[in-house]
Amino acid sequence: MKNSLWASVGLFLVLVGGIVVVVWGNRWVEARQARERTFAFPDTQAIVEIHLVELHYDTIFRKLDLKRTPRGWRIGDTLEAFLQPVQTLLKTLAGQQPRAPVAETARANVLRFLKEHRIEVTLVFADGRQERFYVGGPTPDQAASYMLREGFDQPYEVFLPGHTGYLTTRYYPDLSAWQENVLFSARAADLQAIQLDWMGDPAESWRLERPRYDAPWTLATGEPVDSLAVAEYLLAYAGKFFAEDLANPDSLAGLGPLAELRLFPWKGNTFHLVVYPHSSSPLHYYVKLLHSPYFVHVISRYQMDRLLQRRSHFLKKVG
Repeated sequence: MKNSLWASVGLFLVLVGGIVVVVWGNRWVEARQARERTFAFPDTQAIVEIHLVELHYDTIFRKLDLKRTPRGWRIGDTLEAFLQPVQTLLKTLAGQQPRAPVAETARANVLRFLKEHRIEVTLVFADGRQERFYVGGPTPDQAASYMLREGFDQPYEVFLPGHTGYLTTRYYPDLSAWQENVLFSARAADLQAIQLDWMGDPAESWRLERPRYDAPWTLATGEPVDSLAVAEYLLAYAGKFFAEDLANPDSLAGLGPLAELRLFPWKGNTFHLVVYPHSSSPLHYYVKLLHSPYFVHVISRYQMDRLLQRRSHFLKKVG
């Protein structure tokens, strides 16, 4: 009797255990399948970091680290990220969907391409959770991009509903597309002094200054100034002053500086710009920022020449 009872209990436990294993196993499989095809993360407000790494085979070609701060998105810890591409990327992350799994006949080739050329995307959320997937090139119809979740071997064609075109370019870690290309940020009212030194013509160098906010601007040499010329010049200092592009720091090899511009705010650090001739375009300058010595910028002469006046421009005309 007891043996039969224990046998029945044992059989019951085996059956219950089997059911639990089957149910749990099915749920695990379903969860894994769902994760394999999940490329949308609607709660973008919870994303605090986005790491983009472009890999050719397993060699890093370029990378970009975006971080959310109380002052907005930053590249690394210091550089202000341009708002538009960040918003575009967040919109893409929130809404992109798998259009279809890559067909079995093409899967090996797509996986090989993702191995050779891919962008590794890592999302870090406020609760510490991380999500990672890989972005490849466009599909043949240019309407989707190949993507693969980390830990899986089934790539998908991923698209953004309502958007015409593929998505790969939205993930490129090209710094020039993400950085707000600001040379300095200052209004005329913020400045106590402005100094321009011409390297090849020291006689045309100058320094405009004022002792108080409400005092008129004068030349440090004490020469009488044309107040209208000074007022027109100061209009160039109206907030953020943008460059057009970034250049490789090696672009300055063999070049001598044309001029150095220093801006002295009433509060905060000095802005220090060094202007170089462009090596291949007579319509542009290179500008190196000594107050933020990370990059070499490219700016048009039309834009920069507004700041590069000569001393004689400010002198009061006689007669």
